[in-house]
Amino acid sequence: MSGLSPGSAQAAFELLRLIGSQGLTGSAVIEGLRRIGGIAAAQVLELTQTLNWIALDDEGLLVVSSSGMRVLSASDYEGMLAQTLLDYAELVSPPWLQNATSGRARVIAFAEVGVKQMIVEGGLAEGTDERMVLFWDRLQALARGRRNDRLLAIGRGGERLSIAHETVRTGRQPRWVAIDSNEDGFDLLSVTVPGEPGLLAIEVKASTLGLRGQAHISRNEWETAMSGIAHLFHFWALPPGTTPKLAVIEARDLKSHVPEDRGEGTWEGVTIPFAPFEEFFADPLAACAL
Repeated sequence: MSGLSPGSAQAAFELLRLIGSQGLTGSAVIEGLRRIGGIAAAQVLELTQTLNWIALDDEGLLVVSSSGMRVLSASDYEGMLAQTLLDYAELVSPPWLQNATSGRARVIAFAEVGVKQMIVEGGLAEGTDERMVLFWDRLQALARGRRNDRLLAIGRGGERLSIAHETVRTGRQPRWVAIDSNEDGFDLLSVTVPGEPGLLAIEVKASTLGLRGQAHISRNEWETAMSGIAHLFHFWALPPGTTPKLAVIEARDLKSHVPEDRGEGTWEGVTIPFAPFEEFFADPLAACAL
């Protein structure tokens, strides 16, 4: 798909209006119109499809979808551009979206030229009026959602690796506690010694940044680790294209990195880098002996 810009957005708006006023097929758009607003009709059609602004009726004719109608019903051109950016961010998840969690200035700094132009022409580059704040809040919410989805996928990948590791170590598959509840303070329930009934709780942390990664440990997870039950942390270093490395760590090895409550203040979570535990990381098969 060609890049998003004020020109491509305006061409897409025009196509929506044409579709709304007369029955057209996709081939009729491409062969009959050729260009819309100076942009190849095929590219404009692709953009409207990507943004879910059009659909096909039972006769194979293009119709404007509810999302397309939402764009067309915006109060003005600026509103149409703002909605286009939100639809594009949600459906395409472009690289610049991740910067939205850091604020408007960072998005503008890292977005491609066409998107910057849309932000400016949409009246979104400056000011703090209600419409402006709502747009950037919605964009941040999308960015946080994408980031959380990615982090969840990485975390689940680490949990699966720990399940495989424990199955090899103990000869039995551990219970995947985190699938049923995230309130227990650990992810897996295994056994301390193969063939014996003693239970072992395991909290799993994973990062695709390797030893540059870090583990976020909640207060609940830490209190569970310190509660007296047999407990281990599994830190997985998962840089793309490399063999996963596992660090099997006891709570006592992390204790010096965990804060304490002072005065009326209480801590709720702590981020601990992987780097101080470099010596713990090993091939998962070697770690089975730990």
